[in-house]
Amino acid sequence: MKFAIIGTGFIFRKHLQAILETGGTIVDVCDITHGRGEEWKKIVKNPETDCVVILAPNYLHYPIAIAAVDAGKLVLVEKPLALKSEHVETLAKRKDIFVVQQLRYHPEVKRLEVKIDKAKHYDIKMDISVYRDDHYFKGWKGDRELSGGPLFTLGVHYFELLLYLFGPALEVKMDQFDGKTGVGTIKGANYDCSWRVSVGAAINDPWKREFIIDGKAINLSSKENLAEENLHQFVYRDLEKKQGVIPQDVLPVIQLIEKLYGSYHS
Repeated sequence: MKFAIIGTGFIFRKHLQAILETGGTIVDVCDITHGRGEEWKKIVKNPETDCVVILAPNYLHYPIAIAAVDAGKLVLVEKPLALKSEHVETLAKRKDIFVVQQLRYHPEVKRLEVKIDKAKHYDIKMDISVYRDDHYFKGWKGDRELSGGPLFTLGVHYFELLLYLFGPALEVKMDQFDGKTGVGTIKGANYDCSWRVSVGAAINDPWKREFIIDGKAINLSSKENLAEENLHQFVYRDLEKKQGVIPQDVLPVIQLIEKLYGSYHS
């Protein structure tokens, strides 16, 4: 398969590695990490390209995905698929769009999938806390209009995993939010989850990507960035078969994050 990659930020190298590991070829690369220019509008129409991989700033995911699928390309979008649920609903009407939610391939998640009893009630604590430096906050990720804020840049992986493993959210609430850290609760038919998502941890704090289910801690990564777990290769192996996470699958998590932001009143 021949790929065009739009965006050359931190995550680019992991996608490049996964593409090469699965036998793919790169035919185009566009540096749009900082939202510069509109070169991507030409790249998505390149007749040599089979698949367009979108690693651009979050606010550009939707327009690029629409343009790429309209050009007849297979499309792979880094999370979040979009910052508005209405945009996800539009993309859900199209074919050949897939979303990177690589935690679904994590060995611990695979083990949980077969262990969770939907008839049982679970008490869940979710603590996702990482340190990010000044460079992070001065770029597009530090701008909520461009990134969607920490619930979209960091939390979306884990909120999506919660819904994937345990089912729909019935009640959601964010009790605290200061722009870097959010704290709240999510209730489902068979679970109560207290959560914390933060990009404001102190530099010496340990990285936390932890689910505590009925008192048992499950650490999904102790590394600086989730990408270091090297799970993208599984995304691409599914993509070759036109399989994977589709827009319909991630609509609930985008709606959840919208509700969480909407529930908070400072």
